[in-house]
Amino acid sequence: MRWIILASMSKTPTRIEMSEIGRDVNALLKCLNQLGIEYENGIITGGELVEPSGPLNCENSGTAFRFLLAQSATCDFTVTLDGDESLRVRSSLPLVQALGVSTSANSSNLFAPISIEGEFEKKEIEVDVSKSSQFLSSILLMTPRTNGFTLRTKGAPVSRKHSQLTWDLCQATGAKKQGEPWEVVCPEVVIPSDASMMAFAKLAGLNVENQPLVNDAIGHDVWNQTGEFDLTDANDLITPLAAYLALGSGGKIIGAKHATFKESNRIKCTASLLSDFGLDVETTEDGLIIKGGQNPTSPIEIVNTFGDHRIQMTAILLAARVGATIDNSTLHEIAWPSYLQQLENLGLKFELN
Repeated sequence: MRWIILASMSKTPTRIEMSEIGRDVNALLKCLNQLGIEYENGIITGGELVEPSGPLNCENSGTAFRFLLAQSATCDFTVTLDGDESLRVRSSLPLVQALGVSTSANSSNLFAPISIEGEFEKKEIEVDVSKSSQFLSSILLMTPRTNGFTLRTKGAPVSRKHSQLTWDLCQATGAKKQGEPWEVVCPEVVIPSDASMMAFAKLAGLNVENQPLVNDAIGHDVWNQTGEFDLTDANDLITPLAAYLALGSGGKIIGAKHATFKESNRIKCTASLLSDFGLDVETTEDGLIIKGGQNPTSPIEIVNTFGDHRIQMTAILLAARVGATIDNSTLHEIAWPSYLQQLENLGLKFELN
């Protein structure tokens, strides 16, 4: 998604090679198309943004929503951003406050739908990085469409490797200093495999042949830790890691308070999921305490996945052991469209209702 935003500003067309395009990425591409950015046969042609004919539907993607919110703030016309039910309960207040643009929304917390009434004119930005790295990444990525600004952060940063990745990619396209605009020139891009998805292979007891390089893992290479797992930079792992620890050696997950601001409150919802499968887990303010050596049992009721694809993907693997009926049968398509097909190829038996 970072490369797509950068390519939308590039002076030359950019080819982006992706092994699989999930619904989150497709939502971003569709929204950019409404803003006048062309995508065809893997090539993005960048340019100036144009006024869309209707609201931009970011579907389930908080990343697309925040990135596009900042992009829209640079426009001299109004852009309305919306999404599904899970996105409509995720606040973007820290980002809008940092940008200082006029908005209209359904609540003071700035839940979607939000109408952004630019044009961004601030000379100084201070952004809170204590709940999400997406706010900082959004601002870094909007910089080429601005006249420049001084950028400061506040709060204890989370998902630091994600925001560092954003800045690294900005530099790869010509950026020199944060807050200083640059002429974006993108190279041809090959997207590496997603290290966060290795968690599901680990939980399934599978070997991974195409593991990403350590530099591409952006914090998701915590599997060699023992006892205590700090997810300050990898909150996406909390659900499959918790299940993995419950079935294995047990452990304590810390540093995951920002996981409460994802598609679901992943601390509470992970505990609920494991409880559905008869697994004992204790919630803390910033994580979970999991007893090891547990055996899952088949849930009596339909398993609630809370509109969160990583919870649904974890539920599928637990159900593969003991059986279960799981809601949201296509939720995995947000990030990994062929997930069920690949598991079926490995012997998983399932029925879609």
